[in-house]
Order: sequence, then structure tokens, then C-alpha cells
Amino acid sequence: MALALPAPSTTSVQNTVPLNGLPAPGALNLKYITLGVGTQNYSCSAAGVVPVAIGAVADLYDASLLLSPAKSSLIPSFAAVAYSTHTWFGLPTLGHHWFSASGVPTFDLETRGFLSAKKVANVPAPTGSISPSVDWLFLQDDGRGVSKNLKAVYRVETAGGVASATCSSAGVIKVPYAAEYWFYG
Repeated sequence: MALALPAPSTTSVQNTVPLNGLPAPGALNLKYITLGVGTQNYSCSAAGVVPVAIGAVADLYDASLLLSPAKSSLIPSFAAVAYSTHTWFGLPTLGHHWFSASGVPTFDLETRGFLSAKKVANVPAPTGSISPSVDWLFLQDDGRGVSKNLKAVYRVETAGGVASATCSSAGVIKVPYAAEYWFYG
């Protein structure tokens, strides 16, 4: 069976992060590019109801050398390959992503940086993405004063992560996903 991968994104700014309609990073400087692999999590109060998004958990693997802006167009969708093949290419772990108890998207790149974020913009995953895939996002520091060395992150080239239209039972649904996370400072 052949592996079908989406085409690379064509919308970018100065050959940097693929934007697909998200705001440009402006004067921010690219710090890290990571492969995020984890689950998008949803809550179901009962069977037959629409799942409610409650956050995500992901390991972040350092893909900066493989996905530098100059090389980003060489790989159709790094996240789609990881999602489809369940491999992280031997990349070293750079950090972790989760949502705080109060629902704040949080990124800990260990000694390299920390970002407590708020969503600024989202766009649907482009046509040709692995279906169904979670939206692409642009998140910025939430202003609480806890972020360190990081000011913004893009979640792009998403693969998977969307729950079914209705819940089959009550509880938490964990849907696997992968994405590229581009961190700016």
C-alpha cells in the first residue's frame, strides 16, 4: 500500500513558517522548529453529544536542522510522515506541550524557553492535509509574565487530531496527532 502525503504548503513569508492565512511573525526571530507528537483531548458528557476540546498533550522533538527555513520546502509534510509511520526519526526531545488546569496552552522547551500562550488566530488545515486534521494556529505570549525566551508559536502542517462528530460514550477521548511547531522569540 502506498503512503499518500499532502503536498507542501506554498504560503510562506521569506521562506519561513508556512502560514496558510495566519498572521506573519513580523519582527520576531525564529528560534526552534519542532515535531510535536501526541493527542488532542476531548470530553464527552454522554453518548451522542458533540465532543468538547479540552486541550492537548505532546512531546516536542527538535527538528530544527531537518526543517530549517531553507529546507522546509523539501519535505512535503514532516508531521504527516510522523503521523502515518509512527516514527519520530530519532530526533532528540526538546520539550513538552500541555494545557494548564485553567486551559492555558503551555510549551516547555526545558532550559531553552517556556511559553504560556493565548490563541491569536486559527485557520483550517489546508486541502490535501491528512483528513481530518486540526486547525493551524498562531499563539502568542499571554502576558502573565511567566514566558521565558519565547514570544510566539505556530502549529502548522497538522496531521490528525480531530474527534468524531459525536461521542460513542461518556469520558475523555484522546485522538493522536502530529504537527510542526515553529517557535519565535
